Amino acid sequence: MDLVGAWRLVEWRITCTGGQASHPFGRDATGLLCYTPDGHMSITVARADRRPLPGASPRQAPVEARAEAFASFFCYSGRYEVRDGCVAHDIEVALDPALAGTTQVREVNIDGDRLVLAVPRGGRWHALIWRRA
Repeated sequence: MDLVGAWRLVEWRITCTGGQASHPFGRDATGLLCYTPDGHMSITVARADRRPLPGASPRQAPVEARAEAFASFFCYSGRYEVRDGCVAHDIEVALDPALAGTTQVREVNIDGDRLVLAVPRGGRWHALIWRRA
């Protein structure tokens, strides 16, 4: 299973048991997933219509603007390992501090230049679909 390289987000879809689908950052979300040959990985996903933070420094932007920037962006990085048709992301750094130190396991399906990472969670099926960059 060759994950090494850069992947661009095609779709982040959450499907409920009844078949209803949602897109947490919209149908036009953007993202980049990178796997290195030495076992490191990084993922970033963002809503497409994000507004720039006002002010000279992001830390000086109003709290509401910073909260919106946080809510419209997702990222983490660390090490990865392929295991039995799955990939395990051992998270070292994340936008959400609660993810640091955890291992996130995803089912992997590769078909040519298309990669699907999926996981069942809370009665819903989370699928991130990527295309090799």
